[in-house]
Amino acid sequence: MKYIVIFIFSLALLSTPAYAQDYKKHKVEKGETVVSIAKKYKITPYDIYRLNPDSKNGIKENTFLLIPGATKVPVSTPEKEKTTKVANTIHEVQPKETLFSLSKKYDVSIEDIKKANGTVLENGLQIGQKIIIPIKGSGVAAQVKAEKKAEKKPTYPSYFYHVVEAGETKYSIAKQYGMTLQLLEELNPEVKDTLPLGFKLKLDKNALLKKEDIQPVTEQPVKEAYVEYTVKAKETLYSLTRDNNLTEAEFFALNPQAKEGLQEGMVIKLPASSGILSPGAVVNTADKPVTNLLASLKKSEQRQIALLLPFNIARIESDTVRSKLLRSDKFLNMTLDFYAGALMAIDSARVLGLPLKVKILDSKESRTTSDVSALASGLSGMDAIIGPFFPGNVETLAAMLSSKNIPVISPLSKEEARAYPNMFQSVPTSDRTRGAMLEYLKSKNGNIIAMVDAKKASSKQFIQANLPIAKFAPLNADGTIIPDGLKALLVKDKVNYVILETERIGMMAGTTKTLMDELGEYQIQLVVLERYDAFDNDEMPVSRLTGLKMLYPSVTNDSNTQQSELFGKVFKEKNNIMPNQYATRGFDLTFDTILRLFQAESFKEVMAVNASEQVENKFAYITEKGSNYNTGVYILYYDEDLTIKLAE
Repeated sequence: MKYIVIFIFSLALLSTPAYAQDYKKHKVEKGETVVSIAKKYKITPYDIYRLNPDSKNGIKENTFLLIPGATKVPVSTPEKEKTTKVANTIHEVQPKETLFSLSKKYDVSIEDIKKANGTVLENGLQIGQKIIIPIKGSGVAAQVKAEKKAEKKPTYPSYFYHVVEAGETKYSIAKQYGMTLQLLEELNPEVKDTLPLGFKLKLDKNALLKKEDIQPVTEQPVKEAYVEYTVKAKETLYSLTRDNNLTEAEFFALNPQAKEGLQEGMVIKLPASSGILSPGAVVNTADKPVTNLLASLKKSEQRQIALLLPFNIARIESDTVRSKLLRSDKFLNMTLDFYAGALMAIDSARVLGLPLKVKILDSKESRTTSDVSALASGLSGMDAIIGPFFPGNVETLAAMLSSKNIPVISPLSKEEARAYPNMFQSVPTSDRTRGAMLEYLKSKNGNIIAMVDAKKASSKQFIQANLPIAKFAPLNADGTIIPDGLKALLVKDKVNYVILETERIGMMAGTTKTLMDELGEYQIQLVVLERYDAFDNDEMPVSRLTGLKMLYPSVTNDSNTQQSELFGKVFKEKNNIMPNQYATRGFDLTFDTILRLFQAESFKEVMAVNASEQVENKFAYITEKGSNYNTGVYILYYDEDLTIKLAE
C-alpha cells in the first residue's frame, strides 16, 4: 500500500512543471489587491497565496503573480464551469448593484430577472441577497410556472409557535418538531440559557409539516426489571437516553421526578437490560486489517465531493487586513493548511485518472455562526461532504441531509456528537483513544499498575471500568507518591506496565525517578493515556521517558516513515513550506474519502468494512448508537535512540 502511495507522490512531484504551463501571469496594476485579483479570475485569494507565497506580505504595482488556469479545481459552483448551457446561475448582490446593472452584466432583460425570482424582488435588491440570473432566451416565464406546479406544496406561514409546558426542554421540543437544537436556539436567541414556562417558542416553517407526520408517543408502564443509577457530573438527559437506548418518553416514565431537571447525585431508574455504561466506558475498537483501496478502484462512474471550509473570505477587505489575519489568526491558518493538504489529495486523484468533480465552498463559520443552512440546498447531488469544521455545524448539515443519505464527514472534532446515520466522525474521540491504550495493555499479559493523581477521579473510574485487572498505587494524604507503595506492586516475572495519569510535574518527576531506580531489577514500561504538555517541560528529563520507553496512544502516526518524508518533500515543492499536522490531515482525510468513493461497493459499505491508512492517519469506522466513528488509533513509544516508534 505505502509503495503505491509513494509512487503517486513521485508522479505528483514530477508533474509539477507540466502543470506550470496551465498557469497565467498577471501584472499587478495600481490599486489592485489579492482579493480583487481573485474575483477577476473567479478563484479564491488562497489559490493566489499558494502559488505566490510572498504575496502574503503584500503585492506591489508592476510585479507578476501566477494565476491558476483552466485545469484548476473549481472553487465556484461546478455548474458554472460546464461547457453546456444551464437554466440559470446564482448571483450574490453586491453594494451599489441594481437590476439595470445586472441586466447589462449578464446580457438578460430586467423583466426576465424579475420573472425568475418571483416575489423575492418585491422589496428591491438587498445586499448579500442571492438571486437567480436566467440565461437569455431560456423561457424563464414557462420555467418558473413549471417549477411552481412541480412543487405542489401547500402554503404555510413563515413561522408558527409552541407554548412551553412543564417538563419540556429545548432539546425535547426540537426533537418533537424534527428541528435541530441549533436552529431552535437561533430562532429564539432570548432563551439561550433559560426556558420559561408559557414562553412562545418560534419554530421553523418546515417544522409544521414534520409535526403532522409525528405519531404521539403513548407512555406505557415499564414492566421490566430496573437498576438504580446515580447521576454523575456533566451527565445530561441526552447522554443518558442515548447511552441506555431509551426514548425520552421511556426515561420519564421511569423517572417522573427528572422532568424538573437532572441534578448531580440524583438516583434514577434505568432498565437492567439496557447495559448501563460506566462513565467514559468504551466499546472495543474495530480490529480490521488495513485494506489497499488503491488496488480496487472503479473508474467507470463520476463522483462528486464537496469541501466546506471556514475561509470567511468576507473578513478580508484589504491586503492589510489579510496580512494581519495571517499573522494572528490561528484558525484561519489551520483552515489554509487543511485546504493545502486537500488540494494535494485532489491532485493525486487526477494523477490516478479518477473522474472526480469537486466543489469547494466557504462555510463562513465560527463556534456560534455558519452559512451551513444556506449551502445545504446546493449539496443535494454530492456523493460525500467533508466539513464543516465545528461539530455543531456538522450536526446541523448531517440532520438536513439525513433523508437523502448523503455522507457528511466531520474532519477535525474529537467531541462525540449527536448521532445521525449519515454522519462520520473521522477523528477518534478522547475516550476511544484512551480506550485503545487499555485494549493494547490487555493484550500484553503484563502486570498493570496505575499511578493516578487524586485530582483525576474520572480517570480512575475509566481505568476501573475498562481495565479491572489494574492495581492502583497508594498516595499520601497530600496527593504525592509513596515510592515504597509503588515498588511493592512490581513483579519480576512479567513486564510491569505503569500507567501514569497526572498533569503535575512533581508527580511525573517523582514517579519516573522511582521507576528508573528499579529498572535494573524489574522490566518496566511507562504508560500514559494522554500525552500532556507537561511531558515537554524542562523539569521532566527526556532521558527518563526514553529510558522507560513511554507508551502513549495517538490519532496520528508520529513516527518517521518513508511515506511521510516523501509527502513532506512533495508538499514543500508545491507550497514552499513543510506540512504541519493540519495539512497532512487535509490530505489524508480527503484522499481516503476519494478512494472510498471509487470502490465497487457503496460508500457506507466501504466505510463499515474496510480499514485504511494514509500518510499519518488511520481510518477504521464502526457503526454505534446510530452514527459512525473512526477507531483508528496508533500505539507509539519513545525509544532510547530519541525517536518515536510504533509499538508491536
